Amino acid sequence: MRTLRFSLLFIVLGVAVIIFFVYQLVLTRDTVVVPAEGGTYIEGVVGAPKNINPLLCQLNEADRDLCSLVFRGLTRLNESGEVVPDLAESWSISDDGITFTFKLRQDARWEDGAPVTVNDVVFTIGLMRDPDFPGRKDIGELWRQVEVTRLDDYTVQFHLSQPYAPFLDYTTIGLLPEHILAGTRSVDLDAIPFNQQPKGNGPWRVAELNTAGGRVSSIALEPSTTYSGPRPKLGRFVLRYYPSRQGLLDAFRNGDVDGMADFTSSEAIEVGDLPNATVYSMPSARFVALMINQRKDSGALALTELPVHQALMLSLDREAIIRDVLKGRGILANTPFIPGTWAYNSDVKSYGRDLERAKQLLRDAGYEVTTVAPSNVEVWQKDGEPIAFTLLTPEGGIYPKVAEAVARQWRELGVQVTVVPVRNIVRNFLATRQFQVALTETLLDGDPDPFPLWHQSQANVGQNFTGWEDAEASQWLEQARTTTDRARRLELYRRFQERFVEELPAIMLYHPAYDYVISARVKNVQVAPIIYPSDRFRSLNDWMINVRRVPVNEVVPQP
Repeated sequence: MRTLRFSLLFIVLGVAVIIFFVYQLVLTRDTVVVPAEGGTYIEGVVGAPKNINPLLCQLNEADRDLCSLVFRGLTRLNESGEVVPDLAESWSISDDGITFTFKLRQDARWEDGAPVTVNDVVFTIGLMRDPDFPGRKDIGELWRQVEVTRLDDYTVQFHLSQPYAPFLDYTTIGLLPEHILAGTRSVDLDAIPFNQQPKGNGPWRVAELNTAGGRVSSIALEPSTTYSGPRPKLGRFVLRYYPSRQGLLDAFRNGDVDGMADFTSSEAIEVGDLPNATVYSMPSARFVALMINQRKDSGALALTELPVHQALMLSLDREAIIRDVLKGRGILANTPFIPGTWAYNSDVKSYGRDLERAKQLLRDAGYEVTTVAPSNVEVWQKDGEPIAFTLLTPEGGIYPKVAEAVARQWRELGVQVTVVPVRNIVRNFLATRQFQVALTETLLDGDPDPFPLWHQSQANVGQNFTGWEDAEASQWLEQARTTTDRARRLELYRRFQERFVEELPAIMLYHPAYDYVISARVKNVQVAPIIYPSDRFRSLNDWMINVRRVPVNEVVPQP
């Protein structure tokens, strides 16, 4: 009997093992992993929010992060920098480019269930039009020049005083609920309780806000039950705020957060060594360039000559700077437009290093190599004037290393360069035009309009710090900002970029990469070029932590 019992036991165990392996085989062959709702994603952010208010968030990136998830505007920007519908289902533009008519979606709701209507549009714009508007100055100035007409509950019309193609960029600003904030004065916007307890119309709602030491320490978001679009797969999204990048890095290492963003190239070396993490590197809407002061009173007469600009460009190995100094965290820049966006000219000329060609350009321009005592350094001179200048650089971050790398390569050409790190380079030196060459980083808004940076009318009073005055290029920029014909704008910007790389008012170096580090446990993360840091959340609704297995025949195809 004992022998029989052992035999039966082995038979049962054998059958169980066979069933287990058959189940595993069927499970892996006839089922698939699909997203399951739920799970909490925690992201660490350096800084802290002040006003969760779409009219004020442009002044603080931590605020903009939240507003991008809680609020929606009439339109939004896609991955290519194009304006596409959001709360507006469509719009039309009059033939003269002055009147814009928007038709709103009728299924959009506020967090409390109230419908989003034209009343909210008129109310929001009214706050921005007020002379006491505490938000960004250019936003208020723009809306004060626009006549707003309510045609019905879901149709609104904007009438501009003159054609202005970048106008659509201003319709991406999130709306505020008129039925909640009626009677609020613009001057009081930055002090209302709503800014910490917002009621939005986006895919997420603020569920919990915690403070410590007088500052916001964390904010928890949950999917909105009134949002008409696809429901987020995550059950909870928490943002935790840290006073320093090192504190954030420590939190990630300790497992306190699942993600962190915006690391410079030098910090990316450490981030890349983190276990169980994925680094997403995205092109950002910024460019780093060497601004050349072309004014005769700059103290460096050689910088007024085009052959000198071209020789300086040809003597640079920009790819080596990106590789060795930035550790690969940058994309080669050829024009002030961002690669991957609709206005970028991918066929524009790109300069590689060619020292011999650079030297020949200087010879043809009348320069000769002279040995300078007592150092016996060879420099280029013409009429006793050497090619010598000061290169200003911001004193913090990676910039001094980039400037020194540039200076070393220029010295190999035979140009005398002195690198000087300074504080507040834009306010104290570029704005006052008191520089010769300056290493700067320029942030770009959604619309690619480069008029403020390069039009000749801005050479003395605006942001055209180099003093570049090209009448034809300026005319192209004028025409591009007054036509709503996308094909026409594209052609004008193509011409502008071709002229820019020939005239070289600035030597473009690179577009900094925006690094986003996320734990490997977070699935289905998709990233693309970003205009604003908050754009890293474009695909947040598709991210998932929880998964489950279902039979193949139960999978519902996604549209």
